Amino acid sequence: MTQADDIQIAEQFAQRPMTRETFLRLAQFIRPYRKKFFLNLALTILATISGLLGPKFIQVAIDRYLTEFTSARMAYTGILIVSGVYLANLLLGWLLSIAQVKSAIAIGQRAMNDMRLRVFEHIQRLSLNYFDKTHQGRIISRADSDIGSLDQVLTWGANQMLSSGLTLLGVIAIMVQYDLRLCLATSLVIPFLAVGTRLFHVHVMQAIRRMIEQGSRVTAAVAENISGVRVVQAFAREGQNLSRFSLVHGLYADRLLVVARIFHTYMPFIALIAGLGTTIILGYGGSLVMRNEITVGELAAFILYLGMFFGPIQTMGDLYNAILSAAASAERIFQLLDTEPQVVNRPNAAPLPPVRGHIVFNQVYFRYETTPTDKWILKNINFEAKAGETVALVGATGSGKTSVISLIARFYEPQQGRILMDDIDLQETTVESLRSQIGIVTQENFLFTGTVMENLKFGQSSVCDEEVINAARTLGTHDIILRLEKGYETKVSERGGNFSAGERQLITFTRAMVAQPRILILDEATSAVDSRTEGLIQHALEKLFERRTCFVVAHRLSTVRNAHQILLLRDGEIVERGNHNDLLAHRGMYAKLYEEFVRH
Repeated sequence: MTQADDIQIAEQFAQRPMTRETFLRLAQFIRPYRKKFFLNLALTILATISGLLGPKFIQVAIDRYLTEFTSARMAYTGILIVSGVYLANLLLGWLLSIAQVKSAIAIGQRAMNDMRLRVFEHIQRLSLNYFDKTHQGRIISRADSDIGSLDQVLTWGANQMLSSGLTLLGVIAIMVQYDLRLCLATSLVIPFLAVGTRLFHVHVMQAIRRMIEQGSRVTAAVAENISGVRVVQAFAREGQNLSRFSLVHGLYADRLLVVARIFHTYMPFIALIAGLGTTIILGYGGSLVMRNEITVGELAAFILYLGMFFGPIQTMGDLYNAILSAAASAERIFQLLDTEPQVVNRPNAAPLPPVRGHIVFNQVYFRYETTPTDKWILKNINFEAKAGETVALVGATGSGKTSVISLIARFYEPQQGRILMDDIDLQETTVESLRSQIGIVTQENFLFTGTVMENLKFGQSSVCDEEVINAARTLGTHDIILRLEKGYETKVSERGGNFSAGERQLITFTRAMVAQPRILILDEATSAVDSRTEGLIQHALEKLFERRTCFVVAHRLSTVRNAHQILLLRDGEIVERGNHNDLLAHRGMYAKLYEEFVRH
């Protein structure tokens, strides 16, 4: 999938409203906390009612004790009583709001945490074909920024919607009760508010979509530059890349400013409409007061309620935009969660018992994509690896060597044919029971943050330190590890960046051995090891190969000379097979490759 495809998908989702299905799926993450959720709604209702009572107390104070009173002493006493009640109500509302905010944050953050765990768990179960065609940045975005963008909706959405709705209904009901004529006068500004809000929603969504699109380009540019930083520095491209990034980021900044300008035009517009409504009520309501048709307290309370009328409209407008953004993020998250792994346990799959390591490929055909027009990566692969044998796979890049070992580990499934292990079809077993008996060392030599010892126990966390050290001694890597800064307790930085390529390779090699696999797969496992180090571990490798079935993929033909069987692949087919001496005597492609290797 290309960067343009990612941007197109992001923009497509950004245009979708919150569907009922998406809403219900989001609600599933709130369901475990439903008791606290309903308590939060109850607190919201009580806090809203408390807020609606405030202007009423002010009206009582004005009408009973400021404009109509029999004595100053009685007025003073009444004002103190009303002020005390007003303060008590204010404190009650404050306490209710604190409790409501705490419960809302607890619910929202726990729901988001559950979603992150669900996404992380699902990502680990996805088959490699998903990672082959999906950008790493896009996957990280789902687990990070997309979940983060749900914060406002999951944390504040329900109580903001409830509070704003109740406030609007309550304010309208109270205002109608005070004086219908004032309500009709207020309605004069509603058309301007409706048109302005509609224009705001249309223009801000267009601006946000353009900003998201350009933001994806900025993220892609940063990720690409970080991944290729060695090449950038090697070709002294820092200046040119900075100029290109400056153009991309400059356009993003421009689009961000457009969004900001729209928001900061709309907010003052709401304030202007509120002020216009207040002006109308002040003028018309003042005339009603002069004619003794309403009281001064009623006019003052009406103006206060009018101010409360516009606040929820602004809040609901912000919430509407947050819901649209959350809908887009939720759609992308659920699209990831709905992606089914290509390799799954069949309903009748049984755990694979401890194996001897007898493997048979029977007329296996494989391609990475499943459409009939895609090219076969492997075609009619047939071979047998007896228990304890070492099978070497050689051939040019793209010949299918890595695909063969990927099928053994069930990272992918063949479209045709069968792969048997101890006469059991791999597709009839559980993936976990198979991979627990396989050790793999690749040329990527990936290390995780932590210590060297923790990395060595990665495939078998239950082993003790002494077993790890014994495995390292057997391989000849013990002394090399001890030469590290703190030996086995040396800290590993991100991706093992504080070690040389050869050190990383040896650590990953030892990690596979600690797991004591019945089947060992080495995919260019000695590519980063120098000739001296390779010679040190060659004897240990031969001893280990005697006790397990091994598959070796290598360009260095020196590492495959002792294999029981060598398979030479070309264009996904086995074109030569035999041991080292037989293939040399055959004088075919392998002999030519070996002669070229010896010359170099």
